[in-house]
Amino acid sequence: MRTTLTLLAAAALAAPAAAAAQTVTEPSSRVAFPVSLTGADGSRQVLTGTGLRTRTVLKVKVYAFGLYVDEAQARTALASYAGQTPEQLAGATAFYDALLRMSFPMTMQLVMTRNVTGEQMSEAFDGALRPRVVAAAGRGMPGGEAALDQFRGYFSVERLTEGTELVFTCAGGSLHSTVAGDPKAAIQSPALCWALFDVYLGAQPISPRGKRTVVSRFPAVLRP
Repeated sequence: MRTTLTLLAAAALAAPAAAAAQTVTEPSSRVAFPVSLTGADGSRQVLTGTGLRTRTVLKVKVYAFGLYVDEAQARTALASYAGQTPEQLAGATAFYDALLRMSFPMTMQLVMTRNVTGEQMSEAFDGALRPRVVAAAGRGMPGGEAALDQFRGYFSVERLTEGTELVFTCAGGSLHSTVAGDPKAAIQSPALCWALFDVYLGAQPISPRGKRTVVSRFPAVLRP
């Protein structure tokens, strides 16, 4: 794992190559993610790393994912972590806790690596998010279950084919979603925002390896 993170960090810091390509490739799926994007709130966000969601003991690839953060605000909020290595950040529970305070805009972009139905995706999100929005209520963030019911409706499509993108931006407690290029109505729900990112960054992530690799580029992001 240390070798993997070190290689990812080296790739992130290889400025000429990264600048020329303007993408970072998730190695297992070969999905390319842009190094920056414009968040739904208009903020400039930069890629902090990528990961892969797999299912079953056969490790079937479902989708690749990339985390983006508002560069300026992240540098301010996470200034105490500047200078740390990818390995140090990936092993620091407090660092992930800081991310999950949702104090600056963040985006999770998913790219499907296999075909699934909209209902399958809806059920998968419900299974991961429902216990988390219940937990969010205990953290002083009520209303998550109603917000999740609205969110589930965003997957009322027949099929999500390989290559389909899903983009989720949280800013100021509001979740902005785009499914297969179709922007959805924003959902004002700090509980749902926290729950969605906890799926990837929390204590019980759906991809433990992805939780580590999705922060591999943070040292470059936080560098003054």
